[in-house]
Amino acid sequence: MIKVFVYGSFMRNGRYHQYYLQDKAFLGSGHVKGYKKYILGGLDGILPEKDQIVQGEVYDIDPATLAKLDFIQNNDTHFIREVINVELENGETVPAEAYIWTGAVS
Repeated sequence: MIKVFVYGSFMRNGRYHQYYLQDKAFLGSGHVKGYKKYILGGLDGILPEKDQIVQGEVYDIDPATLAKLDFIQNNDTHFIREVINVELENGETVPAEAYIWTGAVS
């Protein structure tokens, strides 16, 4: 299984959650340090930014779900997928795949 950190519209109350992650194993809420979240139209994106924190959720997913997330996130076009450290609410730090925005923000 693959750990993925999601934020914005892929989280439990987000509009895409039911289509991609509803039946996947929820590992917990958490945050990543050194990133800032931006609203980019239909999707949110995060960019490295010192002294910022992004809240999100971590899920255990299969390769087929990862491929679906890659498709909707336009992986390698608008986003790149990187492993980043996520601090869960219980204090545990886990490495997880995350989608990092590669475009400009205004």
